[in-house]
Amino acid sequence: MSDDFEYEDRSQEISFDDSEEDELDSLAPNAYTPMIFTTLQRPTRDLHSDYAAKELDPRPSFQRGYVWDKKRASKLIESILLNVPLPLIYTAEEADQTEVVIDGQQRLVSVFGFIEEKFPKDGSTFRLSGLGLLSDFNGKLFSELDPGDQRAIKKYIFQIIKISKESHADVKFEIFERLNSGSVTLNPQELRNCVYRGRMNELLKEMAGNTDFRLMIGTSTTTKRMQDQELVLRFFAFYDRTYLHYSGSMKSFLNEYMNEFKNPSADKADKLRAAFKKAAAISYSIFGHNAFRKFKIGDSNNPNGDWERPINRPLFDVVMWSFSRYEKHDVFSHADEIRASLINLLATDAKFMDAITSAVGDKNKTAYRFKTWSDVLEGIISKSRTGRIFSPEVKLQLFRASPICKICGQTILSLDDAHVDHIVPFSKGGVTQIDNAQLTHRFCNLSKSAN
Repeated sequence: MSDDFEYEDRSQEISFDDSEEDELDSLAPNAYTPMIFTTLQRPTRDLHSDYAAKELDPRPSFQRGYVWDKKRASKLIESILLNVPLPLIYTAEEADQTEVVIDGQQRLVSVFGFIEEKFPKDGSTFRLSGLGLLSDFNGKLFSELDPGDQRAIKKYIFQIIKISKESHADVKFEIFERLNSGSVTLNPQELRNCVYRGRMNELLKEMAGNTDFRLMIGTSTTTKRMQDQELVLRFFAFYDRTYLHYSGSMKSFLNEYMNEFKNPSADKADKLRAAFKKAAAISYSIFGHNAFRKFKIGDSNNPNGDWERPINRPLFDVVMWSFSRYEKHDVFSHADEIRASLINLLATDAKFMDAITSAVGDKNKTAYRFKTWSDVLEGIISKSRTGRIFSPEVKLQLFRASPICKICGQTILSLDDAHVDHIVPFSKGGVTQIDNAQLTHRFCNLSKSAN
């Protein structure tokens, strides 16, 4: 099993409630071109020299941090002293001729750390510990080993597979997926960060640290597995290309975009940065901590509805994209109505709910959710109202006066779950005024309509 594809700390991972089956698919066969690589045998001495000269990067930004403890790292040194064959090291050549480690980070960083007598995780003194066969070496620094043992470590041969910079980026992505066969595999964004190296990676990381964005996704720091950066990338891709150019595979859509703009110009980066910040600021102002979550209405056992906590990526896409098309002042004056309208869409449009929940990578479902919500938002902002919707002020006034559902008689726990219903139906001439208004649960109102 690879030593570089195990993740131990998941405290900052994001929980999603949608399914993107296309993420599991391989890239299209017509993208195939041969992988160009060389097989090398390199002694520790040479690898360490390249590392010191910054020509070999065993800890590039796409890799997780160093996670081994001293006992495990010491066991590696023991294996080297015993001349035990170690697994292959995989590296990739960059455009500037430098070399990054794709698989083998923990091994190389461990042996380099022992030679330099600093433990990679915390910089403490690296003395061997926990050895069995070579127990006499426990407690020793590299400089305290016999000269012959020091030479044995420096002359130990690592088997290297070096992937050439001439290899097609899409094929690299596919190969890295196949190499990544440990107990916990790299996700698509971690692989993109590896394959499509450039300034875009830094922009994604920067925007993932945006305060409004962090408050909405509910993590105080950037996520360990780049889920936040993938959300930023999704926004960039849909903002730049729109859903009309989405092909039906989210993986390919994001891969192609990141490959094309892995080194965006300063002007393009500024444009993307400004659009993301604006959309995030509007989203947080309208939805707060409930942004990008589904609203679940109640049922016959409990009429109270509430927000679900996992983030829904399709909602993120459509909400952020739609807000990027307007100025803040155009949206803020309709904040309450926009929030209520999205809740109503989630509560009443079964097709929209399906389009954000199941097989969401489907091209038709993607088009439906984008167009449906953008039409609703455009209708609100352009003031194309039918006259049958009660204002947010009326709902708040009724809720403050008595948060009791006029249908089931139970307390409505949340203003978001409150619906203002016509006492005399609008279809029968009922006016949209407060004296013809009653407060209900959304579930109770829908049940009434169904009956």
